Amino acid sequence: MSTEPRLQKTVISIATFRRPALLRSLLIECVQQATEVARAVRIVVVDNDPAESAREVVAQFDSVDYVAEHTPGIAAARNRGLDALTADDEAMIFIDDDEIPSPGWLSALLTYADATGADVVTGPVEPLIDDAVPQWILRGGFWRRQSRESGSIPDSVATNNTLMRLSAWRPTGIRFSEALSMKGGSDTEFFRSLRAGSDIRVLWCSDAVVQEHILPARANAKWLFRRAVRIGNINARYRGRVKAFVGGLARVAVGAPYIVIDYFVHRQPMARSWNMLAHGVGMIGNVLSIDVVEYRRGRSGK
Repeated sequence: MSTEPRLQKTVISIATFRRPALLRSLLIECVQQATEVARAVRIVVVDNDPAESAREVVAQFDSVDYVAEHTPGIAAARNRGLDALTADDEAMIFIDDDEIPSPGWLSALLTYADATGADVVTGPVEPLIDDAVPQWILRGGFWRRQSRESGSIPDSVATNNTLMRLSAWRPTGIRFSEALSMKGGSDTEFFRSLRAGSDIRVLWCSDAVVQEHILPARANAKWLFRRAVRIGNINARYRGRVKAFVGGLARVAVGAPYIVIDYFVHRQPMARSWNMLAHGVGMIGNVLSIDVVEYRRGRSGK
């Protein structure tokens, strides 16, 4: 049993960029779930669009706070969310603007944090699949997520479904690295830094489920490959250059022939082989200073 006090004041932080319809759907669910828990829950939307396109959406919800962050990049938006915290806030929950929480999500996160005293609680992100997603992507398992048991310790943590106890974060002063805004992985680095050299407890809660919209721009081979290469870029950052390069070569050497085998056996690419090859390419690319810049934007935000 936890000896930590029950969390009473929580902030749900949502960084958004030009997704008004998805943001509105997310806010409807977050506002509803906030009324279902006997605690103070504040919802903060950080609009990373210089044109402030989310302002009109947020204005439809009396209980949601709006802040603007004109510096392009997800890390700047996440840092602005940290700046919006008040001294008496006790926890911060991160959720992405292309996600929708399942019923009971907020209660599950808070209840599990109370019961375990964990400093960080993170949970599953499941795909929302519609008829526009090509069947080869589904058959290949490209959006299949690994399942875990509650109480297990995840290797890495992202900001797509995570509660952070602020008493664990405040003494560190850790921020999201804006140098990684366009390449991605600033959330992975943030939580990696939070866990380094401390007794931070990070636990998985299988009952706190959110679903992620598979956007049309992501339901194709080019996006899937670039995304997997970018993950390889991120993984290489935390290895020595030699280890990352050798590991990348090994993944390419194993993944490439398995992709050929997949075409003969399954008549299509399969996620495991595809990702192994792409992760290897990304690891080698990082060593050679060739990273995928997935979120590139100009100062205008375009």
